[in-house]
Amino acid sequence: MNDLLSKASALSNAKRLQILEWLKNPKQHFGPEQPVDESEGVCGLYIAQKLGISPATASVHLKVLTQAGFVRPLRIGKFTYFKRVETAFADFARLIQQA
Repeated sequence: MNDLLSKASALSNAKRLQILEWLKNPKQHFGPEQPVDESEGVCGLYIAQKLGISPATASVHLKVLTQAGFVRPLRIGKFTYFKRVETAFADFARLIQQA
């Protein structure tokens, strides 16, 4: 039950839902001005800029999504890139069905 609550809590914020939507199709949302490598994900700084929030605030949202298993971080140098974990959504649906 605790896992279900943490995942539901992660999805209860509009900015976090927006991040997940953008990461579903990153090339569409982070165009040529912010190059995206599909294998690495999207730089957290680009996400913060697009949301119009500070990198620190974006980091908090991304940490919540990471802890809930919806995104995977990849540290490259001093930057962290984020990618959606598509299987996490099916897992969440299963948790709901079992509740």
